[in-house]
Amino acid sequence: MSGQADYPFALWMPAHPTNYEQGRPAAEYTTIIVDHCTDGHASAQNVGLMWQGADHKSSAHFCVGQDGTVVQSVRLTDTAWHAHSANRCSIGIEHCARTPGEFGPEDPGLLPTDAMYESSARLHIWLCQMLHLVPTRKVILGHAEADPKTTHTKCPLGCGWDWDRLMGLVLAGY
Repeated sequence: MSGQADYPFALWMPAHPTNYEQGRPAAEYTTIIVDHCTDGHASAQNVGLMWQGADHKSSAHFCVGQDGTVVQSVRLTDTAWHAHSANRCSIGIEHCARTPGEFGPEDPGLLPTDAMYESSARLHIWLCQMLHLVPTRKVILGHAEADPKTTHTKCPLGCGWDWDRLMGLVLAGY
């Protein structure tokens, strides 16, 4: 579990081997990036710690915190478990944002921040360049778009995710 992140601006917090699949089948390659919201708290490091625990049975390649911190937990050459049927052909990015009401009726939620959008856009740009992907909304998808059978039908829109904002930042820097 030692080493360093693929993304040079990420904190490397490797997921436990029971939370992802090492490698990708030879016939599979990355064709999409899947964005999620955690529906949890503000810290990407706390998500990284969660994935370091054995048998959580989920992971994503990256998590972006409210403060813009990027954590990488699964290598690009490995298969993170974040979007069921799309796992093997995708890179997963969690964002520390929360749908209003997730923690109860009085919960105001946790909207994406400027720092989160800016860090996420830089990560998307780097991924598209590294993986030779064209940054369009057919390549950059939300969880519910990439995995139509998910029970997370509002992911990432429920937390207030703004596709126009993210894509504008990505295209401006690509």
